[in-house]
Amino acid sequence: MTSQLLTLTLFLTFMSSPVLAQRLSSLGNEKLEIATSYVQELEENFGQYERVLVEPLVDLAGLYTSTGRYIEASRTLDRAIQILRRDSGLYTRDQIPYVQKKIENFATALDWENARQQMEHISWLYLRKSKIADPLLVEDLLHLSDMHIRGVNEDFEFYQSYHFRHAMRLNWSALRVAELIYGKEDERLIPVMYNLIKQYHLQQVAVERGGSLGYQLREYFPGSDWVRERSEIKNYFYYMGRRLLNQIVSIYSKSELLHTEGLAMAILYTADWQVLFGRHDEALKTYFEAYDQLESLYPNRVHLLFRQPKLLPLEKFYGSMESAMTAGEKDEESLVNAISARPISFVEWGRGFPHARQPYDLINSITIETTEALFSFNLVGVTDIERWMETRRAQNFDRAIDARIVELIGGSAKQREILERRVQRLRFRPKLIDGLPQDIEVLLEYKMAPGL
Repeated sequence: MTSQLLTLTLFLTFMSSPVLAQRLSSLGNEKLEIATSYVQELEENFGQYERVLVEPLVDLAGLYTSTGRYIEASRTLDRAIQILRRDSGLYTRDQIPYVQKKIENFATALDWENARQQMEHISWLYLRKSKIADPLLVEDLLHLSDMHIRGVNEDFEFYQSYHFRHAMRLNWSALRVAELIYGKEDERLIPVMYNLIKQYHLQQVAVERGGSLGYQLREYFPGSDWVRERSEIKNYFYYMGRRLLNQIVSIYSKSELLHTEGLAMAILYTADWQVLFGRHDEALKTYFEAYDQLESLYPNRVHLLFRQPKLLPLEKFYGSMESAMTAGEKDEESLVNAISARPISFVEWGRGFPHARQPYDLINSITIETTEALFSFNLVGVTDIERWMETRRAQNFDRAIDARIVELIGGSAKQREILERRVQRLRFRPKLIDGLPQDIEVLLEYKMAPGL
């Protein structure tokens, strides 16, 4: 059994202990009593409507949320917001963080009806009442966009397309605001652009899967009887992603000091995008170009970036080769002396969207995976680009070949079949040597969403 699988087993066993649950409950109640007493003390000394109460009330709401008392948490946040409104007015910037916490509390409670109402209100506040373009507004718009992406997974299926459309609109609004603040050729735009790129990929995954969500995303407008063909909408998503990647290329190429490394990384991400949309012949040429440019900068280190495959799309855009290295292997000695590659990890996003991994750093309401499998499979190489383009014998250099489950924890025979199908959906940046994909055996830890 791998160490990761063993750790998960021990964790689930430990968490299921009645003694531990009792201790955690006792600690939570003790903290609640202290926080409640502190708020009461402040009320006695300053009154019930003084601003000094705001932060202690927010802390108390956080404790309510952590102990599952979501209604009390919402009421406590409401009180903090009312104090701010009484003190500084109805629509003020200082209220935003607490409204965001209220939305997160509703989401954690799976009360998406109230969450949507609050999200509609705060969206109106951002887009109609915000008079000044500043970095805080960009962060606010991205946070709300992320919450809509969370809603895709956790809200009712009927509202999935609603969340997708609102997330996209808010992210584009964040990009426009950022362009007003920084200009259109500033590197601070890149994370906002990459969020959009990931959203286009998620929508493409939904369209490929089909069903009601895929149908709704193909509609010309919500509720329309007219829908685009799958091939048409796929091309639309692809070219919107390419447009954003081309903007990233332009940012690096037009910087005062030509950012050659950033430019090469943008080209590498373009190859990844081509792989995700099945444009293998274009991807081979683009990988070769990216590798060549990075090799000219780091002739003795470029192989370290490409020594093992990467699950696509990557969670973040890395503008340098060093930042793209695995977190635990950044020093050169560990990179060079590593004996074997670690397994790639894939955690399904959740019940509402299991066929993709979580795209943002958000805490979902359900966090413990019920089934974990260790897969072994191969990725095939390409020895010559021109010959491959003529014969098309190695078209699957980006996906698992001969996948088999080596170990399985908590899974039934039915789940084993589901896992074996789902692993075929995953796409990988191949191992590259001299810019060409290589044959390699891969280990993948696949964690299934609960309830499936």
